[in-house]
Amino acid sequence: MSGPLILVLQGLSGALFGAGVFYLLGSLLVRHWIRIEIYPLALSMTVAFLVAIVCEVYLGKLYFLVFGEPLWQYRVWPIHDGYTSVLNFIIWPVYGYYVYFMHQVLHSRRLVIRPAWLKGVMSGIDGPLLEVLANGFFLLFYGTFYFYYLPDDMRHYTSLQVVPLYMVMGVILTLLLEYLLEKPPRWHYPAGFYMAGVGFVLAG
Repeated sequence: MSGPLILVLQGLSGALFGAGVFYLLGSLLVRHWIRIEIYPLALSMTVAFLVAIVCEVYLGKLYFLVFGEPLWQYRVWPIHDGYTSVLNFIIWPVYGYYVYFMHQVLHSRRLVIRPAWLKGVMSGIDGPLLEVLANGFFLLFYGTFYFYYLPDDMRHYTSLQVVPLYMVMGVILTLLLEYLLEKPPRWHYPAGFYMAGVGFVLAG
């Protein structure tokens, strides 16, 4: 088994790969380099980290209670009974990074989605696609699934069964971000959400 430093470096490489892909994709869609606003980006990344890691553990446990078996199992540095990974203090913020750039694309295209929670429902589509990207990266470069889905409907990279769980998580994330972005910028918000997420990881 790889040591903690090696695992962290693997997580960082995946995060940097994802960040580069999402920035280039967003810029391609709006046809110019997207100017990054640090506070909204930091808020999106840190809120996504806390919401996603808490939701995957408790929604995963709820799935187990209903169906009698887990839907997924983390294969790299698993914690919380395998429902998440220590490395998600690096990986999940990248999902918030993705959300930030997709919102920039929608704003640039003047696409207003109302009510706001509908943007969260879209996570049921993009979440599984991003899981395929994440698992593909880890399999290609490190020879292992990052997480492994027990159903084989999507070759264990993800599963259609996770779609409603992503929708729930996405709605919570979207509504919370909308609420916080309407408030005056205060750096204790992103700092607090990130530290709460790290605390949840350490509790695993």
